[in-house]
Amino acid sequence: MKPNDLAKQMRDRALLIDSDQHLDEQSLRKFAQVAEAKAKKKKQVEALKKLYFDAGRWVGGARDYRARMAYLEMTAREK
Repeated sequence: MKPNDLAKQMRDRALLIDSDQHLDEQSLRKFAQVAEAKAKKKKQVEALKKLYFDAGRWVGGARDYRARMAYLEMTAREK
């Protein structure tokens, strides 16, 4: 493994551990675990982006069911 690739993997691991309170220094020891956790985090971010977009459509005047449900979920998360 090249030194730059190793440094990138170590950085990704550190960022994942820092962003999740359930992980500690003993977590994600293998590169496959880091890749899996990174993919999971990316899916969570994409889902949150979709939720924000649909909730913003409701605030902007769209009156469909999906936009309304996203808005209600966002207000529930804010509480």
